[in-house]
Amino acid sequence: MMQDEVIFTSDNGVGVITLNRPERLNALTYSMVQQINKNLNSWEMNDSINCVMIQGAGDRSFCAGGDVVKLRKEVLADGGPPTNLSKSFFYDEYTLNYKISNYKKPFISLINGFTMGGGVGVSMHGSHVVASEKTMFAMPETAIGLFPDVGGGWLLGQLDKGIGAWLSLVGARIKAHDLLKLKLITHYVSSENVEILKNSIISSSPNSNQKVNNIIDQFSSKPQTEDSVLIDNEELIKKAFSYDTIEQIFNECERLVENEFLRVQYEELKHKSPTSLKISLKQIRKASHMSLKDELIMEYRMVQRCVEIGDFFEGVRAMLVDKDRKPNWKPNNIQDVDETRVNLFFEDLGDLDLILKN
Repeated sequence: MMQDEVIFTSDNGVGVITLNRPERLNALTYSMVQQINKNLNSWEMNDSINCVMIQGAGDRSFCAGGDVVKLRKEVLADGGPPTNLSKSFFYDEYTLNYKISNYKKPFISLINGFTMGGGVGVSMHGSHVVASEKTMFAMPETAIGLFPDVGGGWLLGQLDKGIGAWLSLVGARIKAHDLLKLKLITHYVSSENVEILKNSIISSSPNSNQKVNNIIDQFSSKPQTEDSVLIDNEELIKKAFSYDTIEQIFNECERLVENEFLRVQYEELKHKSPTSLKISLKQIRKASHMSLKDELIMEYRMVQRCVEIGDFFEGVRAMLVDKDRKPNWKPNNIQDVDETRVNLFFEDLGDLDLILKN
């Protein structure tokens, strides 16, 4: 008996989505994206559903991202990239991210564990984002020849320039204290109380954001500070990452290389796709004064170019398939990624552009 990759239940007017691939850290497949889209549409129209909750199965991961290994395998088997799948996977995923941000009912994300990439897209655009001490956030896409997508570029674009660029380019991991400080989550609830919170939401069946807040507030507490990266390093990060070119950021990291923390960040940067670094920085700077809707349309243009002319499939091969960790980036240094190449990733796709309806 095949287990369902995603489980939908409704209980006392609360729609519950459970990402159910714990052995794969609940990574999102295309069929999961399609099913979540479909269920959210029907729940939004259904008067007997008051709110929606999303969670991950198991206690390690909420969702570690889109299943890009599976995507790559299927696209290559089909003679791509690009193929219909490489177009529709991201089209439907970004449509889902936008739907969550605009959802007409409270949308409660319980991100108790790894929350990265595609997992950020199906949780952090919701009205209520509840993290625990197990939560680990990252947008690690530059390591696989991509960029922070699923509206993650928009979330990071709203932050301080330096912090946003650091999270975007390095793919740095942060935990609950820093997530709360950056307002990327709305609440902190320790993992031992998450199940009780969930049961309380189901028994109360709240139908407004305020009612949801009142329930979560009963269980929320202050996250520990020892997991914080920002407490000690915030000013340094801002100093190094507030520039608008990758070259300047590299130079500043080099200049401050005596600092152990920055030396580690700089080492990380050197392993990323040079093309991804440049397009990600441009994306996040543009995102700071865009709506989520426009930013997702921009991301869709970028992702289609990453599939066609970028380093995406090579990055997935090196980091996740063969795991040799020796990607053959083209070009393989930042000096060779010129403005002309960067601009290609932002050109509109004409009739193939992402269309988002409010």
